[in-house]
Amino acid sequence: VRIPEFDPEAVDPEILTAVTRMVSVIELGRMCRERKKVGLKTPLRTMTIMNKSEGFVNDVKRLQTYVESELYVLDVKYASNTDNVQLKGVLNFKVLGKKLGKDMKTVQQAANNLTQEDLTKFEEEGKLTICGHEITSEEMTVSRKLEGLEDPNLEVCGDSDTMVVMDFTQDEELFAMAMSRTVGNLVQKMRKEAKLQQDDPVDMWAAAVAGKKGTGNLQKVLEEKKDLIEKHLRRPLWSSSLRQGHELLVKEETFDVEGEGGDKLLVAITVRAPFFNEDALRQLVGSDANAETACRQYAQTFSLEKLSELCSNGGLKVNYEGKTFQLEHKKHFTVGPADAPWLAK
Repeated sequence: VRIPEFDPEAVDPEILTAVTRMVSVIELGRMCRERKKVGLKTPLRTMTIMNKSEGFVNDVKRLQTYVESELYVLDVKYASNTDNVQLKGVLNFKVLGKKLGKDMKTVQQAANNLTQEDLTKFEEEGKLTICGHEITSEEMTVSRKLEGLEDPNLEVCGDSDTMVVMDFTQDEELFAMAMSRTVGNLVQKMRKEAKLQQDDPVDMWAAAVAGKKGTGNLQKVLEEKKDLIEKHLRRPLWSSSLRQGHELLVKEETFDVEGEGGDKLLVAITVRAPFFNEDALRQLVGSDANAETACRQYAQTFSLEKLSELCSNGGLKVNYEGKTFQLEHKKHFTVGPADAPWLAK
């Protein structure tokens, strides 16, 4: 493989600056999540990016979708007024204990009384002399607080130029989004374990198995957040109630998603197979159960390739006890549930 040589003249400095600014915002957002001990699997409603520079704000806006994706936040807001931001020096006692000894208390009092200008200078230079002791950025960090901001669900992180305020308030909608992402991740993990390729002809099915302490939330998520789950998977996830029993099982697994005694997620992956419109098929055979079984079994004898060919020609004929039944594609059956028009009704 030929690897091209780096050409510094091809680098667009404006794009490089914008990406650097975007990365700085993402890093501050991750810092907020770490402080609140809330992982990236949990969606957040809003975050506010505060910076006085109009150019900075415009650069981040251009790349906002990346910020939203990396931090899993639904809405990004911007503010330019940072006058109500208060800086505070926070000493690392574990690191400074041996270094300062009996001067520790004196240095701590002095650190608490540092001016905003002192702390800004410290952030810019990475060091500051306090009571004759040089304190580095490894020995003291700078915390930020917005005056009048008392909401415990808000977390503030920042550097010398930018502040990020993230809202960790949770509600039912965010909970459902988090669970839908969990479902998607578990299904993706199953596919990987089964060593499936993107274009392998399989169908995936899911069901909520009620537990003694179950909340019913999982079933609600499977129904109401189906589109969100499928967007994450980039393929359909069908309700297990639609399975017709003849599909060949590739892998099946039960996941504990609500803790001990809670509802469980049952996921099955099957080889794609004929999918029947049971009402239309029953009407075709005149409610003759044996004829219906014969039609089903005959359709299952074909390979997917051959069955698809028959579908393109309209369907297939089934002869049973002197009668001929014409199974029409998209009326009586399809290859897998994805093409079944009767499911859309």
